[in-house]
Amino acid sequence: MGEKIEFPKNYETYLKKAIDSFDSGNMKEAIIFFEKAYAIKQELRIHSFYVTALYENGEYKKAKIVADKEIDYYESEDNLILFYVTILIKGHFFIQAEKIVKEKLAQTNDSDLKWHSQFERIEKEKEQVRIQNEKKYESLIRNIFSMGNQSFEKQACTLKEAKELPLPQFIKAASSLLSNPYVNSIVKTTTIDYLIDRKVKDEMVLEWFGERRIIKLMEILPIVKTKAVQEIERILKETIENNDPILFEAISQEANLHFMILYPFIDEVIKSPNDWVTLYLKRYNQLHEGSRDEKESLEQKKIKKWMYRLNEQIQTWI
Repeated sequence: MGEKIEFPKNYETYLKKAIDSFDSGNMKEAIIFFEKAYAIKQELRIHSFYVTALYENGEYKKAKIVADKEIDYYESEDNLILFYVTILIKGHFFIQAEKIVKEKLAQTNDSDLKWHSQFERIEKEKEQVRIQNEKKYESLIRNIFSMGNQSFEKQACTLKEAKELPLPQFIKAASSLLSNPYVNSIVKTTTIDYLIDRKVKDEMVLEWFGERRIIKLMEILPIVKTKAVQEIERILKETIENNDPILFEAISQEANLHFMILYPFIDEVIKSPNDWVTLYLKRYNQLHEGSRDEKESLEQKKIKKWMYRLNEQIQTWI
């Protein structure tokens, strides 16, 4: 089925419903019908009503988008450009609003009071945004400091929200969560990855498997560039990807979880990638365990112990 074709006769119907809704103060419904009418016939008077309805409904960013389609119209009269500037201010497009106001003041030799009042409105709105952001950031930081009491899902959500913080505040928050023994390992890894991506070079304390370690962010490689990770991925591709793609996907998913938990000390733990892959295959019943007389090497015992610890940690998230 193709797209629905609107017939011109619908224009008058939509327009009447839009005007009636607008006059009764039902801006949400008015927007729906103005949008339908304007899609059929791009009349400036309908455009004005449509933008006004969006503005009155608090949809400032969409009002700007729609107004920008007829920007020449708004620039044609002072009253219209004043309305446009008001939309910019409420939508927090402060730089663009200031530019227009400065240009208008320059044209009037800085004597037009109505444009001076726009500067005052811009500063007032900026201050309100600053206060709102401060309250929001304070709430986010409190949430980060209490992450140890949150579930894995909630911690992941808190971290996502925390990325809205200005970088200096995020760094302070990151210091808290990285040193918290009750914050999930994957959340910590995601935090480190974000800090590295933002070119942060600080030293931080990381609580990692019951140890407190100093990490130097500028010296840490991304997971994909870690030697052990690259080697395990190579071995898995060469041995099972083509022969058993389902098994390859299952082991790869588990291995990636292990990498996330062990980061940034993956190479310290995984010293023998071949032995790690062998144990993965044994766990998925793809290799015989060997005879009972066969003795495990010290390294194999360490690998089993680590894999048990990793999977035990994963089970606590379920």
